[in-house]
Amino acid sequence: MKRATFAAILLGGAAFLPSTAWSQTAPAEGSQSLDPAASTPAVPAAGTPTTTPPAAVTPASPQGDSGLADIIVTAQRTASTAQRTAVALDVIAPEAVQQITEPQSLTKLAPGVQFGNAGGASPVFYVRGVGTITSLPFIDSAVAINFDEVYLGRATSAFGLYYDLDRIEVLKGPQGTLYGRNATGGAINIVPAQPRLGLNEVSGTISVGNYEAANAQAAVNVAVSDKIALRASGIAYTHAGYQTDGTYSERGAGGRLQALFKPSEAVSIRLAGDYFHLGGTLSTGVVLGSTDPQTGAVVPSNLGPDVGQFDPRTVSFLNSAFSTTAGAAIGALTQRPYSNSNFYGVSAHVDADLGGANLAIVGAYRGADLDYVSSIGSFSSGDQEKDDQYSIEARLNGKVGPFDWLVGGLYFNEKVNADVQVNQIVLGVNQRQDFRNISYAGFGSLKWNLTDTLRITGAGRYTQDIKKFDGSAYTATAICTSPTRLCPNIRRLPSDVSNLPAVLNSLGYVQFAPNTPFVDVTGTSNVIWSASNLPVTGRQAPSKFTYRGAIEFEPRPESLLYASVETGYRSGGFSFSSIAPQYGPETITAYTIGAKNRFFGNKLQLNLEGFIWKYKNQQVTHIGFSAARNVEYVTENIGQSTNKGFEVDMTARPLRNTTLHADVQYLDARNDDFVFTETDPSALAGLPAGTIPSVTNCPRTVVPNTGLYQINCSGLRAQRSPTWTLNLGAEQAFDLSSDYRLILAGNTHFQTSSIVNFERRAFGIQDSYWLSDASLTLAAADDSWSIGAFVNNIEDTRVKGITSYLASTGTYQANYAPPRTYGMRLGFRIN
Repeated sequence: MKRATFAAILLGGAAFLPSTAWSQTAPAEGSQSLDPAASTPAVPAAGTPTTTPPAAVTPASPQGDSGLADIIVTAQRTASTAQRTAVALDVIAPEAVQQITEPQSLTKLAPGVQFGNAGGASPVFYVRGVGTITSLPFIDSAVAINFDEVYLGRATSAFGLYYDLDRIEVLKGPQGTLYGRNATGGAINIVPAQPRLGLNEVSGTISVGNYEAANAQAAVNVAVSDKIALRASGIAYTHAGYQTDGTYSERGAGGRLQALFKPSEAVSIRLAGDYFHLGGTLSTGVVLGSTDPQTGAVVPSNLGPDVGQFDPRTVSFLNSAFSTTAGAAIGALTQRPYSNSNFYGVSAHVDADLGGANLAIVGAYRGADLDYVSSIGSFSSGDQEKDDQYSIEARLNGKVGPFDWLVGGLYFNEKVNADVQVNQIVLGVNQRQDFRNISYAGFGSLKWNLTDTLRITGAGRYTQDIKKFDGSAYTATAICTSPTRLCPNIRRLPSDVSNLPAVLNSLGYVQFAPNTPFVDVTGTSNVIWSASNLPVTGRQAPSKFTYRGAIEFEPRPESLLYASVETGYRSGGFSFSSIAPQYGPETITAYTIGAKNRFFGNKLQLNLEGFIWKYKNQQVTHIGFSAARNVEYVTENIGQSTNKGFEVDMTARPLRNTTLHADVQYLDARNDDFVFTETDPSALAGLPAGTIPSVTNCPRTVVPNTGLYQINCSGLRAQRSPTWTLNLGAEQAFDLSSDYRLILAGNTHFQTSSIVNFERRAFGIQDSYWLSDASLTLAAADDSWSIGAFVNNIEDTRVKGITSYLASTGTYQANYAPPRTYGMRLGFRIN
């Protein structure tokens, strides 16, 4: 269908419809306020399932039947109702994240958003096919994560935030003007509950469940005076391992303290600090199969998604899986995963009404001390990392005549020091990284209210980045030199590979001159270790102007039509690769038309959106081979894609105690141009070209006399972009008496198959699946207490977070989302 025709159908029909995403509803008598400090979340229903949309977990108002009410959001940096915010927006209520402790579980809450895990504390964020794998410290996420108005420079810092929240806002599409760089896919705003003046209250939840799970959360709000309020909140949780070997366990504990001082009606000052400790083994991988060295066929492991890497069945498989490069069985991992990581931060928020304008200033420091080892199928990865970031943002907005205006500026300074070790048993990597990033930005927007129902908006942002990188990557690869290509006497790497030269020496392999292989001085094997040290030092200073233009029209008081064009960019960076030691920025331009509507006295809400995104110079992270016969983890700019589709979202409250929700998204995300070169991995073992399969399973062409393949993935579907996504939810409340209510809630998430690895090889497809939750809750009519039962992932579907193929070992592995969980939950509130 042509773009103009599609737009005419959508806009023409929407003029007679009404407005909100499933998550943009509140109780009919909810006390939503433009003052963020005036809001506090209700105590969650004890059995609320983690995936229930807010529309399905919000109790019907006992006083009346006025339908759906609005939620106040700050997605456009000023307070507005979600239904009058002309962007693609989902709002997730705090009740929906009661049991969420890792970002991967957010996938089922926001249609069109795909979250995964690359192992350990490395989350993966994709929105409508736009994102990247942030498995190394220096890789920027394509989806901006903001906590309490502060941008998080590293995706690993997205842990430990999901308690005592006011809401989570998910903005789909580039947010280059108001959220800046690294928001090509969108932005996620995690908004904590704030201190409330005049309120003395204690609230919380306690839950227990299978896998020895326990989760306790509490918040205390104290009105010190009519001008000062304090809020303290905390969380402590644990669950045993989801895998058969006891891995994929998690323990977390943290707290948040805030102080609000409001010396006058015009000035508000809020200070906040938080700390979180993350322990356990975190997400671990499963070995899916290996490549037969004789035939090149895939040999499945036939191990279920719950079989851990230290299970005897996995150990047996890895002890028989053959590495063509090493000429021997790969061998099993010996170091168990762990996490001993800490995240913390402080911030100051100043809001002032200057009479003709409103001023907001946010200054913050955030830090992280990462110490973890993650096990990912046939290899492990460790990271000892120190992150520090400082930022200050100032915004001024007001109204002059028919114009609403906003101007602002941002200073961001980030330092990352990391030591990363990768152990593939027959291959090891040490990386030392010293990364610095300073970013300056100025932005503004102007909305011209042409009439009471028609307005146009223009916005722009100029960003200047200064990035400095200094690091080195030491790689050692086992290579069999026997004429038979068999080296059974190989001595494999031990658990600790933090100093590879010393480790190889301890195994009896010696390097007699720089840049030469380590040889076996014991004479008991025909193995050499090819070793190299790749230094990467550089500086980048990219700058970019991004913009947004939009038109809004209200054909009726309950309807909003809008059309917009917006651009975004993600700054370039560095990677430990001789193939591409530096890569450039990626850009995106998004064309959107939409309608937000309400009908029947706010009983029905229907939102529609169509979008076309043009994505260029995509930053793609993948494994490759260098001309020096080394395995490299490279990020490079590869091609462009067109992501287009539509979303239809409906929420209805036909009766006072009944809420229904449905959201469906269609997405066609396809590579227009995706061509790159790849070294023939056969060269690693000195074998004839094509002996070892190409890393990437796309059509390939041999480049004569170069040892290179040209790989062409053009025309194929983009990663993490299911064609159809469906969310359904319902809640029914029963008034047992004037004192008690019984609440039955359920929801389900469905999506069609999608690609979940770059290589497009075996096991790289996540098949279509359903994921459903349900709960039954008995609650006091005044919400002072509740008790209930819940079950999440009724189908016990283990969704693939990410899969990978290692050509160096010929193995396939995957990380999976949690299995079915169930339990009981108690909620309370004391005023």
